[in-house]
Amino acid sequence: MNILITGATGFVGTNLIREMNPLHTIHALVRPSTVLSKVNTGRVFVFEDNIDALSTYIKTNGIEGIIHLASLYIAEHKPDQIKDLVLSNVYLGTAVLEASVKANVKWFINTGTIWQNFNVPPLSMEYCPVNLYAASKQAFVDMAKYYTETSDLKFCTLKLCDTYGPGDPRKKLYALLERIAQTGETLQMSPGEQKLDMIPISQVVSGFCLLAKKMSAGEHTEKEYVLTSGKQLTLKEIAAIYEKEHNVQLHIEWGGRPYRSREVMNPYIGNPLNQ
Repeated sequence: MNILITGATGFVGTNLIREMNPLHTIHALVRPSTVLSKVNTGRVFVFEDNIDALSTYIKTNGIEGIIHLASLYIAEHKPDQIKDLVLSNVYLGTAVLEASVKANVKWFINTGTIWQNFNVPPLSMEYCPVNLYAASKQAFVDMAKYYTETSDLKFCTLKLCDTYGPGDPRKKLYALLERIAQTGETLQMSPGEQKLDMIPISQVVSGFCLLAKKMSAGEHTEKEYVLTSGKQLTLKEIAAIYEKEHNVQLHIEWGGRPYRSREVMNPYIGNPLNQ
């Protein structure tokens, strides 16, 4: 199967391409600034805002499906970051959709976030963005509806919780805990009662592979799924588990800073993707 992946150099993208390469012909869409040596495939299209050229590439290479991972994550935006959020999270995906429909691509998997559903009952599908990043992710879904209404393209969003795993270059929770474990510094954190749904990268990759298989086979899929570990732990509990597993003492001042504005206290689980 010929598949085009965006966000190929990200944490999820590099792991997904590594997993899918032996079974499929993987192509990567990258920006002009991308260091090509970091892309785990030799089949690369450099997108320079030429939608017709992208459409021609997709059609020439017989691309059957798209896995759209590329995005710009900003937890709390500043005014001068709004343009980049829109360009990365709305424009790029829309451009790929436009090219895909022109080239008669069969299916499109979008990557969403549980932050699109803030402070709603666990099974509610109500849209309520945590921040502007989540709003931009929803805006792209709304743009996609035009293409699914006017073509035969099958579109599905896989919403992710917190992801982690070996070699993760992002400055996320486990990287933070590892740092303070090594330095012994004291870290000021929130009261720590917010729950997190931590998904290992292996499970994330398996989820995308399963959904791609389903969509390629023409199996009925929902408009969206949530990839969940099935287990939610508070930030305090996660820190305690880390201490026990690594035999270290973390110097954390719980309540040293307030909760973030619109802090997610209970992760959204929506419609889980059963693996």
